Amino acid sequence: MKIKTVLLITMFVAAGSLLSAQGLKVEPGTCIKVETGTTLNISGGGNLFLESDATGDASLIDLGSVSYTEGGEARVERYLTNGKWHMISSPVSEAVSGMFKGNYLQYHTESTNLYTDIIPVNTPLNIMQGYALWTVDAQPTTELFTGTSNTRDQSFNFTKSGLGWNLVGNPYPSVLDWDKVAKPAHLSTAIWLFDPTMGENGDYKYYISGGGVSNTTTQFIPSGQGFFVRASGGAGTLTFDNSDRTHGGQLFYKATQSNQMLVLKATGNNITTQTAIRFIYEATPQIDRLFDVSKIISNSNDVPNVYTKCQDEKMAINTLPSVTGHETVSVYFEAGMDGTYVFDASEIESLDPEVPVFLEDVAADYFQNLRTNPQYGFAHTSGVVKQFNIHFKDVTGIDDVAAEAPAFQCLLNDGILKVIFLGSSPFKEPAIISIYNLAGQRLLSTETSNMQTEIAFNGTAGLYLVHIRYNQSMYSAKVFNR
Repeated sequence: MKIKTVLLITMFVAAGSLLSAQGLKVEPGTCIKVETGTTLNISGGGNLFLESDATGDASLIDLGSVSYTEGGEARVERYLTNGKWHMISSPVSEAVSGMFKGNYLQYHTESTNLYTDIIPVNTPLNIMQGYALWTVDAQPTTELFTGTSNTRDQSFNFTKSGLGWNLVGNPYPSVLDWDKVAKPAHLSTAIWLFDPTMGENGDYKYYISGGGVSNTTTQFIPSGQGFFVRASGGAGTLTFDNSDRTHGGQLFYKATQSNQMLVLKATGNNITTQTAIRFIYEATPQIDRLFDVSKIISNSNDVPNVYTKCQDEKMAINTLPSVTGHETVSVYFEAGMDGTYVFDASEIESLDPEVPVFLEDVAADYFQNLRTNPQYGFAHTSGVVKQFNIHFKDVTGIDDVAAEAPAFQCLLNDGILKVIFLGSSPFKEPAIISIYNLAGQRLLSTETSNMQTEIAFNGTAGLYLVHIRYNQSMYSAKVFNR
């Protein structure tokens, strides 16, 4: 029997009934739900195949029960891209390390925050534990977990003898909804998922309930996915149950919160990451397990890393009780590649309109009003941690600089970028005009002292960012090349 659909399939069988199948294949994107009072019996040497490919995974939720008799078993696939590390977890019991023979499989130790190779082929894969896996295949591959599909309560004892990072995993052959999980004391309420497609060696995405657009992933954890949780104060037990499961999950997270925040995105090398500063009355200036998310720095040189600090720890989401008392928040940037990077500030409209928002480039001694110019491009040298400040207040001299900044109009038509100076006073020194793509690469730069300058531009169709530096002030504009 093979089931293929893009919709939810529910196996409606009368309570107390038994549905037997010698073999059942469920294709990616298909969801099966065994209703309460129903038993699905996989028997006669047949197997329950839950397939996976680049488009998604098959899913099983058993409100009733699934039995495996006469040699029947669950075979749950996990699609993996080649040449990348992945965080995995077994959705079946009885799985052993030998299923990944020829690949690299590692376990993580919280006390040292290090990974260790698993060499024996008979090492059990503990239910609800996460593992790091590198496939040696030259092409994307589909790994196969075989055993009895996991169901009901599953627990993991997390520890805090080191930095508190515990690699756990979704133990079910279905999506796990983190928002439904009961979070124990001494555990941060955030999760960190590794994305192998981010940069040359991957990067971490994160989610915390109520984070809205400050999150970079959703609460939906795929089947077979390992992820990090962090002990915040001591050891404890994290438990999942059947009510935490769901089918599928939304593709894009939509904010439902009305928190005041500033999201600062950093773009370079065709990769965008972000950090967020939030203001919630119930938060404290310290790291709060309910509101804050620490930053994990990956070892991808091409990934731009932007973060704030709290208690000398790097933060992806830094939540403070109010703007008052925290009018200046330092922001740090680092990347393993030289180049030009671009900041883009958003969610400023969520802040009270009377709150000023300025970016300070400390090394350049330069200030910019993010309410009027939310993009800022800058050069970066690898090995250097560059400091910026976000000022939620007027800073001496900033108002004058902003008021004196010249107004420019930028027009792009027929391969010609026109930059028109709208001020009435003559130029005191040349203006520097630079054009960047959205990856943060500077495409050209020129100086001018003319009231109107025309620049030949033959870039491909798309959106570009024009930066004009004049008299230690910066003007930014977006132009579209058709």
